[in-house]
Amino acid sequence: MHKKSRMTRAVAFALCLLAGPAFAQQMPAKVVQVADVQRTEIAPTIAVPGTIYSRNEVQVTAGVAGQLLMVAEPGTLVQQGEPVARIDRRPLLLQRAEQEALLQRAEINVRQLESQLRRQRELQGSSLVSEFELEQTEANRDLAISDANITKVRIRQIDDQVRRTDVRAPFTGVVINRLHRGGEDVARGEILAQLTDIRNMEVRAFVPLKHLPRTVVGDSISVFATGAVYDGRIRSLVPTGDVRSQTFEARIDLPVPAHDQWTVGQLVSVAVPIRTRESAITVPRDALVLRHNGSFVFRINEDNIAEQIAVEIGDSAGEVVAVTGSLQPGDRVAIRGAENLSEGASVKIMLSRSAGGTATTAAEG
Repeated sequence: MHKKSRMTRAVAFALCLLAGPAFAQQMPAKVVQVADVQRTEIAPTIAVPGTIYSRNEVQVTAGVAGQLLMVAEPGTLVQQGEPVARIDRRPLLLQRAEQEALLQRAEINVRQLESQLRRQRELQGSSLVSEFELEQTEANRDLAISDANITKVRIRQIDDQVRRTDVRAPFTGVVINRLHRGGEDVARGEILAQLTDIRNMEVRAFVPLKHLPRTVVGDSISVFATGAVYDGRIRSLVPTGDVRSQTFEARIDLPVPAHDQWTVGQLVSVAVPIRTRESAITVPRDALVLRHNGSFVFRINEDNIAEQIAVEIGDSAGEVVAVTGSLQPGDRVAIRGAENLSEGASVKIMLSRSAGGTATTAAEG
């Protein structure tokens, strides 16, 4: 009886082995997205913390003393050249009117003295006008002309003060703080508000001093936070190390698309290279399948059949990882749906990514 049972189980097992390939062929094709294997220069990195700052931030101050008419509220977007605050200009306009009247008076005096000087010169040959009187009249005329010029300068100074009553934004930005309101009297140079440019941002990161030789101005560097990654560019380095933290400051410009994703004051991470770049076979990080018996990728051959390839993981940089295994540049590997694949599985490619990272639609299989 035992012998018969063992034979039954053996027959059933053999039937399962024979039916396996046929059953696998009847399985529907798995839908995957693929990307190309590449050979690229890659450098291992470490993540250091950084903070986003505005490239342009200014404290708006009063250009003249006077009574405030308005100060823009916090959160107001002010275009370059538009007023952030206004100061009452009426006292200055009254001063200008006074100086204009003084100028008219000085010009009348000049004309009178010039006329007197002309008559005295005509009588200079007679004994009616002395040399002293003539010199005195010339001096008075010159003083009157000087007084008129001084008054003109004062009018220009008042015009400059009138122009300063409108405190205009030096760049397009957002008012983030207001220290005074309309109706208050302020002195010249008093801080009225704070303006920040939210479109031109930079990251300031403090990098360990030992990585200074590999951090070069002009190099591209990855900055990531909240699921987004952008390539920034190192604009400047402050190579003076901090004694306690043993770090130096790197300032990194962010591309324009990052402005819609991140904001001033946000914490980010910066991928700083720790070794020089080396050429390596790389795959997208999403192509890796980690299982209990090792790491794998699934190569998709010309017949759209999945081939399980064992790989060893190396250094990473951004979205790509260096691997060693039976892969060549140009091979296609699954980056979406790979976790559901097995050796010999038939696949249907719905989306592929080119070597440059551009997605192209396809329906193969």
